[in-house]
Amino acid sequence: MTAGYSVSFPFLALYLNTKRGVPMGWVGLFLSLSMLVAAASQVAGGEISDAIGRKKVMLASLVMRALLIGVIAWVIYSGAGLWAIFVFHPLGMFIGMLFHPAARSWVADYTPPASRMRAYGFLRMGNNAGWAAGPAIGGLLAAYSYSRLFFISAAVFMVCAVIVFRYIKDKPGAARGGLEKFSLRGAAGTLSDKGFLRFCVFTFTMCAAMSQLVVSTSLYSKTYLGFSERQIGMLFTLNGAVVVLLQYFVTRVLEKWRITTGLVIGAFCYAFGYLGVGYAPSFYFAAAAICLVTLGEVAVSPGLQALGANMAPKHEKGRYLGVQGLFQQVGSATGIFLGSNAIDHISPRFQQGPWYIVAFLACVSAAGFWSLGGFISRDKNGLRPPEPVSPPPTEAPESA
Repeated sequence: MTAGYSVSFPFLALYLNTKRGVPMGWVGLFLSLSMLVAAASQVAGGEISDAIGRKKVMLASLVMRALLIGVIAWVIYSGAGLWAIFVFHPLGMFIGMLFHPAARSWVADYTPPASRMRAYGFLRMGNNAGWAAGPAIGGLLAAYSYSRLFFISAAVFMVCAVIVFRYIKDKPGAARGGLEKFSLRGAAGTLSDKGFLRFCVFTFTMCAAMSQLVVSTSLYSKTYLGFSERQIGMLFTLNGAVVVLLQYFVTRVLEKWRITTGLVIGAFCYAFGYLGVGYAPSFYFAAAAICLVTLGEVAVSPGLQALGANMAPKHEKGRYLGVQGLFQQVGSATGIFLGSNAIDHISPRFQQGPWYIVAFLACVSAAGFWSLGGFISRDKNGLRPPEPVSPPPTEAPESA
């Protein structure tokens, strides 16, 4: 699914700007607003998946997303009015994001708390493999036809829908049973759980720091480090390759520790890695800094998902993960906005200034995750329950 998405959508901004003459400022605003629309759907997707089941939400999301991508492909092919893209792209983002809290909840239904780090680590590997393959294919095809990219994406989403229909089964008893159980007020009520609220706040700050990888790093590398587009692309390829190569092994190590410990270590990797990007004297130094950032990614990304699932009650996993997803999406959108503006307004006066802000956000997150570790149980924090101790055998009294 990720490969199918990334075949086309990374090139949407380029199409709007170069082929349809939309100014880049307006393109950026349009894509940012689309991200915020998608953030709202996280709550709805999790809540609906608790009510009617994970499979139905995933299946409906994939089918409807495929149809909407097909509409965008037709608009590009026919040269129809841009209003259709401005309407159907945010709508497709909203519907597409319904999939993710349902999918994360499905994983949580079938894996015990101590195994979720590894399970979400596998998902992370799949996502990064898709991001590595999709844009490479899309880049080759974009020179011939932008519409072809979106037709391919629509076809891939439909294939994914068939796979979900045939092979995915909901765990019995996971859904509460019926849309009458749907309640956005109930989703808002998750924040009365003080521990979960703290977790969501530090998820927001962590995702604001994490989101600097693409936009801010590209802008800074081009403007202040003097890297070419090819070198910048190699940094992103390195990021994806390190995730695919190390995610499994890192999660195997981290699942023996508290999840909050892995989050703290990962947050510090982000802080020092981004500072390394800010002070990079050469491309190879920047590549080493990106490797450190990526080590933070392989620790933090599955850890956030696993801890969110572990903190959720049995029949409210979708609800809790949907609310967490909202904080993640809004944090990422906020981070992209703040990072790009900081580089535009602060770097001319203090070149590395924006990266100190990012490092501060990461360190605040680390402190928050460390403090959270004292509020939650061992089981929620990903530690396996201790083995029961058998009583020592009693010796029969000696006969006279």
